[in-house]
Amino acid sequence: MERTKLVVLAGLFISGFGLAQDTDFHRNNVTFGVGAAIPVGNTSSYLSTAPLIGFGYGYRFNRLFQADAGLQMAFGAAHNQNPEITNTGYGAGYVQGGDHEFMIPLGGRVFIPQPFKRVDFSVGGGTAYLHYSETASSGNTGYSGGGCYSCTSRGGWGGYGLANVSYFFDSNRIFHVGTTVQFVDATTNGPAVGNVPALKTSDHWTNVSFEFGFSF
Repeated sequence: MERTKLVVLAGLFISGFGLAQDTDFHRNNVTFGVGAAIPVGNTSSYLSTAPLIGFGYGYRFNRLFQADAGLQMAFGAAHNQNPEITNTGYGAGYVQGGDHEFMIPLGGRVFIPQPFKRVDFSVGGGTAYLHYSETASSGNTGYSGGGCYSCTSRGGWGGYGLANVSYFFDSNRIFHVGTTVQFVDATTNGPAVGNVPALKTSDHWTNVSFEFGFSF
């Protein structure tokens, strides 16, 4: 009886793998996502959860492997409250500062074979570059979008890992929605940016995003 169960389970797995291999796929995959960037561990002592947007491009070599590149940006995680010196419409002046946190992941992913044609499961990882910068908001009265003379920035390299599930609306697998959970671990160094100290820090983020994408 136990042997029969094992044979049945093995057959289901092989059948699922075969169905996944027969599924058509597109080489180029573009995504846009919104969600939250969540600092974890000691990172939460100087950074806080912030809105996140992201763009991604993936080139799929075959049914199992894809190379990925992306750009993600969080808004206000460092709580920069410093007055920044800028070039306003009336000459140099002070405006209320802000901050942006950029994350640039470069890596790849593996698609997990399964029997559902409209669903993709994937896991991946690679290297990531973080860049934090103080900004002068264009929403300040009298600020015309000129240069920020006192804004600081810092950055550094690390790595990331992710897990994704996506659902395709059509049988041609062109348009899809999905959810990605991403963990980023990187070291940044440089001047203070908002609440981030002017020290070498090890930064950890858990990013959760809801994505819309198309493939061609």
